[in-house]
Amino acid sequence: MSKLLKLENKKLVYLVFLLGIIISINYAFFNLNKFDKNEDVNKHLMIRGDLSLIWNEAESFKKDLLKNKTIFGNGDEYTRTFLPSKIVAFYSILTNQDLYDDYENRVIKIKGKRLYLLFQIFFYYLSLLFLYKKLKSFYENKNLSFYIVSYLALDPNIIQWHGTFWTESIFFSLQLLLIGLIIKSNKSNLFCLYLGSFLGLIFLQKTVGVLFIFFLVIYIFCTEEKNNKLKSFNIILGFSIILLILGYDNYKKTGIFYVIGISNKDAHYSYLVPQIFEKNDQIKSMIDLKNSEKKWKIKNNYSKDNFYTRYKLKEYQQKKAIEIMLNNKITTTQIYLKKTIIHSVLNPLQTFYWHKYNQIKYSKKEFHFSDESKKYFIYKIFYSTLFYMVIFMGILEIIKNKEKFKFHLLISFLIIYLMFMLGWMGNSRYFMPSVIFLSIFFGNGLNYFMNLKSKKNSTNYLEN
Repeated sequence: MSKLLKLENKKLVYLVFLLGIIISINYAFFNLNKFDKNEDVNKHLMIRGDLSLIWNEAESFKKDLLKNKTIFGNGDEYTRTFLPSKIVAFYSILTNQDLYDDYENRVIKIKGKRLYLLFQIFFYYLSLLFLYKKLKSFYENKNLSFYIVSYLALDPNIIQWHGTFWTESIFFSLQLLLIGLIIKSNKSNLFCLYLGSFLGLIFLQKTVGVLFIFFLVIYIFCTEEKNNKLKSFNIILGFSIILLILGYDNYKKTGIFYVIGISNKDAHYSYLVPQIFEKNDQIKSMIDLKNSEKKWKIKNNYSKDNFYTRYKLKEYQQKKAIEIMLNNKITTTQIYLKKTIIHSVLNPLQTFYWHKYNQIKYSKKEFHFSDESKKYFIYKIFYSTLFYMVIFMGILEIIKNKEKFKFHLLISFLIIYLMFMLGWMGNSRYFMPSVIFLSIFFGNGLNYFMNLKSKKNSTNYLEN
């Protein structure tokens, strides 16, 4: 076993990749065979919730693009995420697959989605292959690099997202590429410009990536020995170019230059503020808040058909949410901590149960209230406990050896940032970007346990 793990032969690495691809494809096709259907007129089992919005934006963008033949100003107003709907639209154009059977009634077209999921899967594993090659040079430790990518290739908690249409799978791939770019040696000024642009691409895929640049600029400034100021500036410049392009596209559509989708502005107002009032038993305060919003709408001539007033309403709601959170610091902190702990519990069957409980026969019962959820909970705890045990040992190993300290500190800050930004929702799905970065510590922990096992076997051999 110890000889096998020396990994002088690349076949073991490629075998792990091949196994991950096979499992991912099988799960993706399982989902399509079982859940690619409309159980009601406009209720598709897989294209639901935020995905319905993405599909709708994709169809609108596709129609405008084919009609106008121009790059900017196509499609609906940018409200949540920019890139996912564009990827779906281009997929539809390139494969000549319709997205809807009936667009007016929002009836999703059945079939024609396999190539999209295959694209996600192969994009992910190609990105992982890129990361593996960079890790080997960075750590100069084939075993450690192997453990990191093996976890990323085979973990069911990650694999499940390749078989869905959520934005996670492509975002994971971009995260893997980002790690590979970060650890690249000999970063030129031009490379840093590209790196900044790539950070912009990450932001376009998921809005939470907007502040990755803050951590990357500090890291580059502290680790690059030559031209660190110019390289940091180039990262900011590359990122700014993407934001300018996005802002200009939004301006062409709405007359407003903005880069953060309006749906991201009212998240705390819609989800967190009611929890604060409920926890403090302030029902009257919630009523007063709603009345205040009604007065604002009247005063500002609000209309849901007028994007400018919708945008201003979201800004008003964002301002109100911040004000309420600051006035209830203890309650807000308590909710944040509780929800963050909940969202940190791994959930390797989350997508399956989400699809399953979208069926009509479960319409009156959400999964987390079901008996099935109670039975499943113990497995989630067991799975999560093993995960965190390995990570804990990985962190101890890194601290003890003081290896690549600045890089591991960067990864730690990115994880903390993601948990702060997404943890308050209490949804395991929003923990997944953190898991991708945590794989670095998991690989170090697994390397520790395998080395421990090898030493034990060597000791037993010598004793015998």
